[in-house]
Amino acid sequence: MKKLTVIGLGYVGLPLTLRLSQLNYRVVAIDIDAEKIKSLIKKKLPFAQNEPHFKNYLKRETKRKTITFSSSFEDIKNSQVIFVCVDTPIYDKKPNYKSLTAALGSTAKFLRRNSIVVIESTVSPRTCVNLVIPTLEKGSNLKINKDFFVAAVPERIRPNHIFEQLTTLPRVIGISDEKIKHEMKKFYQDITSGALDFVDLTTAETVKTVENTFRDVNIAFANQMALACEELGVNIWKVRELVNKSPFHDLHKPSPGVGGHCIPKDPWLLLSSVGTEHLSIVKDARKTNDSMPAHLLELIKITLREENINPKKAKVCVLGYSYVEDSDDVRNSPSQMLLDLLKLCKIKYTIHDPNVEGLNTNLLGKIKDADCIVLTVGHKEYKHLSLKKLSKLVKNKILVDGKNYFDKSLAQKHGFIYKGIGNL
Repeated sequence: MKKLTVIGLGYVGLPLTLRLSQLNYRVVAIDIDAEKIKSLIKKKLPFAQNEPHFKNYLKRETKRKTITFSSSFEDIKNSQVIFVCVDTPIYDKKPNYKSLTAALGSTAKFLRRNSIVVIESTVSPRTCVNLVIPTLEKGSNLKINKDFFVAAVPERIRPNHIFEQLTTLPRVIGISDEKIKHEMKKFYQDITSGALDFVDLTTAETVKTVENTFRDVNIAFANQMALACEELGVNIWKVRELVNKSPFHDLHKPSPGVGGHCIPKDPWLLLSSVGTEHLSIVKDARKTNDSMPAHLLELIKITLREENINPKKAKVCVLGYSYVEDSDDVRNSPSQMLLDLLKLCKIKYTIHDPNVEGLNTNLLGKIKDADCIVLTVGHKEYKHLSLKKLSKLVKNKILVDGKNYFDKSLAQKHGFIYKGIGNL
């Protein structure tokens, strides 16, 4: 049985660990967070509580004893393949490789000959060539493509669909040498039923950052069109419906902002690797999407003032905190950006999210006596809310809908003043 190592047990590394265990590999799973390791040893999931199958897979695979959870890089010894799944955060619009560099340095000390280091993390183009390979060579005294090899296989997963996507989506596999193509093909054919495309390291890195930059730009376009529709007095959602009836069109949904771990970050990874004079659209898209929580705040304040309510004396109830529907993932949540702005403006608020621990109780109590309800995340649980019942709970009937979640005519029928992004 081959020995594999996964470094970094977050949203990428832990599912990969479980998948490799399912395929009967012996896996050393390393994370420097000792508390996370303790939790995993006890078969307790430290995140993604609502992810389908995650809890059951963790319990089943740890019971099989094919996984060794550890905080010690020494356990890397004799691993044939090492998967690096370490975060690259953005600070001041630049990638910070402190964690990745540390992980690579620790890995290098125990790197065996003929091993393959696979970078599953999303990194900026040329990171493998400029950082990964030099760091591993320096720390191990081994030579790339002679003594060890590197592959870049950026993950393609998102909350609520992790295992489905991990096992079915196509993968782009960058390799440092053709010698490892056969082995990488074998590994990833086991992991996923999706097509495998082999390229060089930098192309693989570029594909991933371009994928998410493309999404960010498209969402920004939808948000700009929503703002235009507000000015024109038309409904962006009707406009979107009719635009998308035309062949070859896919106008995205506008939103109160873009959150999560990838889309707000990956455009900056791409921008950090090239001259930016030709990429103004990318920077403008980031600016637009980051501005949407502030736009939502303006809708709240304007509507309150139209009803002669002083925003500083109002109570706002925000529905939704995670960055995506039906998930407990709060990374880069636009709702948090909105809460920060409400606090800055000294506007009192309550916050509810059915999936986030600490925020998932007393929904109706938080709505009671509110002057304004603000929907930021369209969780399925909120579909059970009766607008008729809500109209009797609130102090003032103002509904600001960031996701076109509630039926505008029905809300108005029950006396609500309805304002939506792109649909005033």
